[in-house]
Amino acid sequence: MKVSRLRILVPVLLLAVLFGCSTKKNTSMSRFYHAMTARFNIYFNGEEAYKDGVKELADGNEDIYLEQLPVYPIGNKKSVGMGEANFDRAVEKSQKAIKLHSIKKKPKKNPNKARNPQYKKWLASKEFNPFLKNAWLLMGKAQFQKGDFLEAASTFSYVARLYSNDDEVRTEANLWLAECYSQLDWFYDSEDLLQKANNDSLPRSVMGKFRAAKGNLLLRQGRYQEALPYLEATARREKSKLQKSRLYYIIGQAKQQLGDNAGAYAAYGRAAKLNAKYELTLNAKIRQTEVIPESEIPKALKRMNRMAKQGKNKEFMEQIYYAIGNIHLSQNDTAKAIESYEKGAESENSTMEKGVLMLRLGDLYWARGEYSKAQKAYGDALGMLTSDFAGYDELNKRSLILDELVGYAEDVELQDSLQRLAKKPREEQLEIINKIIEEVKRQEEEQRKEEERQKLMAQREENMGEFAANRPSSTTTPTINTGDDSWYFYNQQLVTQGKTEFVKKWGRRKLEDDWRRSNKTVISMDEGMGYNYDEPTDSLGNPIELTDTTAVDSAALDNKNPEYYLQQLPVTEEQIAESNDIIKDGLFNLGKIYKDKLEDYGNAEKNFDRLCSQYPDFEMMDEVYYNLYLMYMLWDRPLDAEMAKNKLISLFPDSKYALTLADPDYLYNVRYGKHLEDSLYAETYNAFKDGDMSLVAKNYEVSTNKYAMGQHRPKFMFLYAMSRLNDGDQKTFLELLKKIVQDYPGNDVTSIAEGILKGNEDGRILQGAMLGSIWSRRKVNLGAEGNDSTQIEPFSDEHNATFLFVLAFEEGKVNENLLLYTMANYNFSSFVIKSFDLEFRTENGIRMLVISQFTNFTEARQYWQLLYSNKEMSAKLSGIKAIIISEHNFELLNKYYSFDDYEQFFKDKFANLPMPEVEGVIFDTPDYDELEELDEETGYGQDEEIFLN
Repeated sequence: MKVSRLRILVPVLLLAVLFGCSTKKNTSMSRFYHAMTARFNIYFNGEEAYKDGVKELADGNEDIYLEQLPVYPIGNKKSVGMGEANFDRAVEKSQKAIKLHSIKKKPKKNPNKARNPQYKKWLASKEFNPFLKNAWLLMGKAQFQKGDFLEAASTFSYVARLYSNDDEVRTEANLWLAECYSQLDWFYDSEDLLQKANNDSLPRSVMGKFRAAKGNLLLRQGRYQEALPYLEATARREKSKLQKSRLYYIIGQAKQQLGDNAGAYAAYGRAAKLNAKYELTLNAKIRQTEVIPESEIPKALKRMNRMAKQGKNKEFMEQIYYAIGNIHLSQNDTAKAIESYEKGAESENSTMEKGVLMLRLGDLYWARGEYSKAQKAYGDALGMLTSDFAGYDELNKRSLILDELVGYAEDVELQDSLQRLAKKPREEQLEIINKIIEEVKRQEEEQRKEEERQKLMAQREENMGEFAANRPSSTTTPTINTGDDSWYFYNQQLVTQGKTEFVKKWGRRKLEDDWRRSNKTVISMDEGMGYNYDEPTDSLGNPIELTDTTAVDSAALDNKNPEYYLQQLPVTEEQIAESNDIIKDGLFNLGKIYKDKLEDYGNAEKNFDRLCSQYPDFEMMDEVYYNLYLMYMLWDRPLDAEMAKNKLISLFPDSKYALTLADPDYLYNVRYGKHLEDSLYAETYNAFKDGDMSLVAKNYEVSTNKYAMGQHRPKFMFLYAMSRLNDGDQKTFLELLKKIVQDYPGNDVTSIAEGILKGNEDGRILQGAMLGSIWSRRKVNLGAEGNDSTQIEPFSDEHNATFLFVLAFEEGKVNENLLLYTMANYNFSSFVIKSFDLEFRTENGIRMLVISQFTNFTEARQYWQLLYSNKEMSAKLSGIKAIIISEHNFELLNKYYSFDDYEQFFKDKFANLPMPEVEGVIFDTPDYDELEELDEETGYGQDEEIFLN
């Protein structure tokens, strides 16, 4: 390659000497020279760097096979940054080729071709170096592969305009631009570009790119059926073995989503057959088990069981047993499925794959009503799955319910067991306690041996480290005898083993104080209760405060002494009463959780019935009977419902629940109450909007009397609070908002109430039935007590300071990605010499795109004038506040002052200054030395239009 390049470059250099090489000239010879020089002297190195970057990205990419794979590796967030150095080099080389070899000067016209359409089209070109289109496209592709989709979109957009008369280049640039839009989730813009490209006659050279871009867009939109033809065509023509395998895996995922199990099974099979990457092949085989046909089950089971025995699959055990469980589940053999999942759960990995296995296992436990096991499985799954995982919200919801349920269940079991143990004869108590002490000793001995083993291992590693440090001439790293000649910290398998040892020693520990405490001694009885005896506590589980007056001797502090346990049993009347209170509270809450959150009426009835029979003095017994009534009605047991209703009314006639059920219109309200409340709320809301505060107050009173437990209660309270503020009653307004926050933490209106209360604390002024404008917000309330406005630094009217141009808008009201792209694209296409930094900032609910690098006020004002003289940009920025402000004043803004404060200052100090001349674009003009350098490097003269494109 080097010899062939020299054979080309030598005559080119000779020609350059003979004919000159300035880009000021546009002749066939200068075009040939600059095209060849750009290609072989600069572009070649950039293209090689790009290829290396693509390979590094493909090899380093770690797909999350449980999620929908992206068409391109860069679509995986974990892969962003891979190959970046190579891609940066490709961009740098492309820019250099363009800078040194761009020919924009028009050639001398050939009168003999004046009427030739092709010649006229060529004359209309904006770039006459025939090779530079490759450099432009390489720059955009490198930016895309680097994950800088906004920058790449700006480049491809510019290329499409620059080569508007070259159908092939323009179309390819637009297809890449569509890819950028897809990656940014700007689906409408992407689809529009692809539709326009398809309406034109697509050049054959870009058909493959069109299919890939279309398939990627449709896949990201979840339009799997439409995406499949494009993905399959792309896969058939893909040359990379790894990418082809990925594409077939993606096709399998799409077909599985559509319920085409046979097609999905075949696609996964093709992905696995390519054997491009072990993890990909393994996951393709595992996914096959989710869509396996009946005829393939015996063979698949045999294959998976064989894989489970292979040492090389040790780190994939949870995935293999997940697959085996899936096969059993496909045969409706739940018991064997659970058995397989439980084997997979023994793996010490903390991967997403393990998380999915725990989720599936938890679902099976949940369906069987084994809530304690389900709670543990869901808890483990939550720690391994990300919040954007499909089904995460439902998992989190179930986990929270079960955490609450199991907490109350354990409280009840503990107090029941302690009371039973306290009633036994001393001999039986001591017999049970002595068994516990033997278990404590056994655990401590095991722990002691494990600690000794860990110390020996640590000493060995330290010795090996010292050995390595004392071998300066060694070219290899000393090794622990692992069979693969790699030292511990460079051997991922050994690191994993270390993690396994940690889990074996300490278990799965929550990040908290004293996490190392592993001696969790429990009393175990036939009922399966458990209790933590790590420290002296009373019968309610509360630590005993050790003081001089506390009668606790050394025996009571020794967990190998029976007295340590005996002194914690509830034996006095007071201790038994407090223990009973815990049981009552636990039974009541268990009943409500089973009834309302799990709809497990059998378990709910069991807990409520125990309350009624054993603890009739429970202070919330009226609510117990009310819940029983509602549950029996839902359970279609009207006789039991009537019995619960009668007991409630007879035993608690003055209870609000009894009064509700005794209301002759009760059933009518149950049946139509929601609709009646909806109508009342709609009327109240409209009255508020119309300013009829008296009707708001009247309807609030109706809501209080008739729908005190209604769905819209917090909203009625909020509207009434706002009406009180409108009448100047700020005290009632704030009190009601606090009550909403306290009593209705999960309601939609609560977040609004919290925001208002926070704003009031921060010094925002309450105005009528609304808060002050965001543009009047300050972090410091200048009028508040203790804040002396005379001590706060005023704005500066210095002109010759560093200035910023700021686009401000209310947070959440503007598409930030689109705004950033619009401004970046405008700057890129409008200014050649000057570059700008763009950064988002947030203050007091105001989001700001800050554009910097203006050396004084005049430059910033010129920028503003140019920007808003562009009708298209002015329309796009409609509704966004624009300000010119010095860096010094920007620090004061929002800290001590509001936007309204600054606007008034700007009107007084800056607005009446004479407007600068736009012509010439002062701040985008290079100095004399820069112009000389440009003349030498690019051939641009001072008469060329280099300042604005």
